[in-house]
Amino acid sequence: MADPNDFGLPALQKLQSAEQMELLDVVDSLRACGLSEIVALPQLIVCGDQSSGKSSVLEAISGIPFPRQETLCTRFATEVILRRASKDEITVSIVPGTDRTEVDRERLKQFHRELKTKDDFGDLFKIAGSEMGLSSTGRSFSNDILRVEFCGPSQPQLTLVDLPGLIHAQIESQTTGDVELVHNLVSRYLNNPRSIILAVVSAKNDISNQIILRNARNVDPQGLRTLGIITKPDVLVKGSKSEEAFIALARNEVVKFSLGWHVVKNIDSAIAQNHKGTRDQQEILFFQESNFTRLPAHTIGIAFLRARLSKVLFNQIRQELPQLIEDIQIHISAAKVARDRLGPSRKEVEQQQSFLISLSQSFHTICRDAVRGDYDHQFFQTDSNPERRLCATVMNMHFDFASNMRKNGASWRVDDENAIGDNCCTREEAIKEAWKLLKRSRGRELPGLPNPLLVGELFRQYSLPWGDLARQHIRNVWEAANRFLELLLRYLTDDDVSDNVFRFWLYPIMEEKLSLAYSKLDELLEVHKDYPMTTNSQFINNSRKTRQDASKPDLDMDMVAAEEAFDNMNAYYEVALNLFTDNVPTLAVQAPLIREVPKIFCPTAVFSMDTGVINRIAGETEEKIMERDSILHRLATLEKGALICRQYAKRPQQGKYSRIPSMNQPDQSSSSPFIR
Repeated sequence: MADPNDFGLPALQKLQSAEQMELLDVVDSLRACGLSEIVALPQLIVCGDQSSGKSSVLEAISGIPFPRQETLCTRFATEVILRRASKDEITVSIVPGTDRTEVDRERLKQFHRELKTKDDFGDLFKIAGSEMGLSSTGRSFSNDILRVEFCGPSQPQLTLVDLPGLIHAQIESQTTGDVELVHNLVSRYLNNPRSIILAVVSAKNDISNQIILRNARNVDPQGLRTLGIITKPDVLVKGSKSEEAFIALARNEVVKFSLGWHVVKNIDSAIAQNHKGTRDQQEILFFQESNFTRLPAHTIGIAFLRARLSKVLFNQIRQELPQLIEDIQIHISAAKVARDRLGPSRKEVEQQQSFLISLSQSFHTICRDAVRGDYDHQFFQTDSNPERRLCATVMNMHFDFASNMRKNGASWRVDDENAIGDNCCTREEAIKEAWKLLKRSRGRELPGLPNPLLVGELFRQYSLPWGDLARQHIRNVWEAANRFLELLLRYLTDDDVSDNVFRFWLYPIMEEKLSLAYSKLDELLEVHKDYPMTTNSQFINNSRKTRQDASKPDLDMDMVAAEEAFDNMNAYYEVALNLFTDNVPTLAVQAPLIREVPKIFCPTAVFSMDTGVINRIAGETEEKIMERDSILHRLATLEKGALICRQYAKRPQQGKYSRIPSMNQPDQSSSSPFIR
């Protein structure tokens, strides 16, 4: 391929000075390794209203012949990526928009061109537009991106973006969707905090009607990354109020940008063909006779604009590089988490088993800590979901169970002061019920003495709710344990593997554990169906206290016996209740259920799985394989970018950057061609 100057692109090499090349090389290297697809990189974006002269400005800056006839407009974003390479090459491709179907995306990705001469640019935009489906009768604008990559040993490193012009009034060939598409496309580039906004304002239109000024101010309130560019100053009548207004604008007095303003004269295509001399020479001749020469020399003309942009680019990169490095690290961390959640590639059963062994080791360790109440692991640090702390969750449920048993464990509540409700009664009423039961249960006991079996029968009636309350408690703890397991699996691996492990392995085992817990509860309840028995001295104390508090004995000997039976049952109930509220958590919950949680999915358990189960759990779909490849590619790109940044950070800096002039101050080393 010929020298890049043969393409007519000498202007590109004027965008940087030699002192800035090192830092710009860093950004170019980041872009070359594909990092721009993940992290926003510094770039020049040319924005403005339709027919404001955007493309002409971009052509003047870069030397690339963008379409700029008055009857045409930019109908899609064009990214011009300039890269330094050992050989000259210009390649063109299309990046499909996010609104494209999968079929269209694949078709557009096939678009690829290599340019040989400068004349190829004219047809390029027509061909690309046709490929995107743009026509005079169909779509007017596209969300696709035309990407032109320039490579060569003398190319600078930057990206220039030509964007569709903002639409003031919808015309017949433009739909409401076109207006919205253009707005969203431009906004996406404007919102990139590392984009340098070249806000192009045409002198043909009133300043207050320029949409780009409002949009630029919205995304860059202080104007820190916006440089205003006034085009077509030759349409203004010399000495008119309009000319004075635009001169004031160029002085940064009307709309203030930290980067200031610049004035350039665009050369009409027809004039350019008939005019002798280069585009820059025509501009110099105009400004020598114009009132715009009252402005500082470094704010007029394309030559000074190139110099200003060189400094703007460099300062933007220098300022953004620390945050860029931080962003890269954040993306690396996120990519590693995504990679680790997917696990390694596992097409073979041996790979699948190895993956499950590794997963189960982490699962077992965290489960063990959760059961013990050791919350040092990162998994437990989030406050958004307290159910991750299994021991705390279960213990709180145990205490709630004990409280519920004391409140609702008895079939009726004895309360002489407030005996209201279906399950409430006075002591006298309770004794009468015991008396009725005594009548039905009379044996060979002497008058005034209760049947020895009466206490047990009273207790069984009084403690009837225990079974339901305990079963509900066991069920609640079991469900909490299942939620914990789901949270842990989703923390350790992706959703598909998590669901498979739970569905094909954990849930069946947890069902068995629930059955064991219920069986243990049945054993605990069975004990209380026999004659009451206790060696707890608290029973004697409770019984004596009840007798001391009892009312005067009734003359009816049966009533005396009923009262004694009721008091003995009540004393025994307190002892049995304390024992039951301890036994259910320890024997029916902790032993068969909670303590077994770390064992249900551990390396030993994985070795016991048959190949069918292993494949169902750890096998991968094509989508997962593609997802992993994408994540690994992204991670490799990010790590390469991080390496480039670290290598730059280690280079000795000689303080040369402090010598760069302010954006709004003239470079004393340059002379103005506009001074006569």
